Amino acid sequence: MTDPTNNPIPPDDDEEKKSKIGTDEWVSQVDDRVRGRSGVLGRLVALWEAIPESWRYTGVLLLVIAFPVISGTDAFLELFDIGDNAFILRTGVRFLTFAILAIGLNVVVGYAGLLDLGYIAFMGIAGYLYAYMSSEFVQIEGLIPYGLAIPSIVSIPLIVLIVAGIGYLIGSVSIRLAGDYLAIVTLGFGQVFIQLALTATRVSVPGFDRPVDLTRGPNGINNLDDITLFGYTFESTMQYYYLFLLLLIIVFVVVNNINRSRIGRAWRAVREDELAAEVMGTPTRRMKLLAFAIGAGIAALAGAVDAAFQGNVVPNPRYSVLTLINLYAMVVLGGTGSLIGSIVGAFIFTILPELLRNIAAAGVLFYGVGIIGLYAALRPWRRFALVMGGTLVGGLLLKLIVPAINPAWDNGFPEAGSVLNQIVQGWLVIPENFQLVGNIVTGLAIFFLLAAMFLRQRQHLFHVLLGLAIYSFAFSWETRLAVEPSATRILVVGATLVVLMVARPQGLLGKTEVKII
Repeated sequence: MTDPTNNPIPPDDDEEKKSKIGTDEWVSQVDDRVRGRSGVLGRLVALWEAIPESWRYTGVLLLVIAFPVISGTDAFLELFDIGDNAFILRTGVRFLTFAILAIGLNVVVGYAGLLDLGYIAFMGIAGYLYAYMSSEFVQIEGLIPYGLAIPSIVSIPLIVLIVAGIGYLIGSVSIRLAGDYLAIVTLGFGQVFIQLALTATRVSVPGFDRPVDLTRGPNGINNLDDITLFGYTFESTMQYYYLFLLLLIIVFVVVNNINRSRIGRAWRAVREDELAAEVMGTPTRRMKLLAFAIGAGIAALAGAVDAAFQGNVVPNPRYSVLTLINLYAMVVLGGTGSLIGSIVGAFIFTILPELLRNIAAAGVLFYGVGIIGLYAALRPWRRFALVMGGTLVGGLLLKLIVPAINPAWDNGFPEAGSVLNQIVQGWLVIPENFQLVGNIVTGLAIFFLLAAMFLRQRQHLFHVLLGLAIYSFAFSWETRLAVEPSATRILVVGATLVVLMVARPQGLLGKTEVKII
């Protein structure tokens, strides 16, 4: 193209940025964002994504398989200051159990978009059914004198089918409801189950001379049989660890294949726009009921095996609302609709609080995650170096100036849990009444961080406030949080949730939802 003077017109930059013919503009923008990754984190993400998906899964699976052996070594136990490997293995079993439950909840909430608040009741029903079938609890004189004693290979599949049917029935009753109304109805179902488990201890049953104890109330049912499959009995924690790992792999593969099938596409269509899906011929009612049934069946599988592992069923707190809240937090944190996200969310909620029991491990986690988060937020790297360098130099200057003015302002000695704690405490100015000051500085740290976020456009003030926030959080950690692990676990997990949900509302591995308003 030329202008009236016959001079060529340079191409417009905007025209060069436009998508090529035959390329979707949204796909082009995504490709640009992928190519635009920079820095160490960007390169690491690119390298990770370059590894074939099957290799990634295989590597993680091998690590999980080898974990019981690694956790039993003396070096591992000394590093985390744990005297017995049994606690670590039980924590691993707990993680695998919640991972299975989170995948089942993700089917209902993440794929089908149904807010089911009675999900944990399916796990409880399965636990009590296993107690009835595989223990000495059910005894009828002259008919069943020693309990049913149904083999596990028969009882567990039967329990899964029964509970899946119950889920189908509950779904069929509440299928016309949506949103908050569905949540209220399913929550009521969960509460009814808990109340029955707690109070169904003296029930009049036709044909019996005296009241029958159906649940043994808050004490629960004990002495459940171990799982026996093909003549092999699972007795130790390590054996149940590998059993739960096998079940998690099976559930993951099955649900992943369902998600990639026509059923999975139908679920997502119902979740995004039920009316449009119905108009396009999707059997929405059938898809919802199928989601309820599959989710309930997965919860039943985890509940029955967990009851065998624990050796008992107790209504509180195992099947309480608190457990349901933790499950929802796992799914939301990992990303609704993401199977890997559900497992990651379960890992964070089960493993992270246990790591925070150890001061040394908690300190490494606290400072490590903080530095990585700052590096990801402050780009290019020069800004990160400016803020961290300025904070370090400022702290050293305070360490030199404050004792020279008044030595009493720097004579506090908190309990140091590790070499890292000693190094950081040597950099901080810590008064004798550091606990009282630590409470005040914790509030100041939050204030400085919020002020820095609010004044992000004013670069110089932003960097100063961020440096003050870093120093204040380090002071708060060393003087208050590190010496009180029980409170620290709750605060750190809660703060992590808040920060992640603000930074990534779609969850860690969830897909960003795009809407036209």
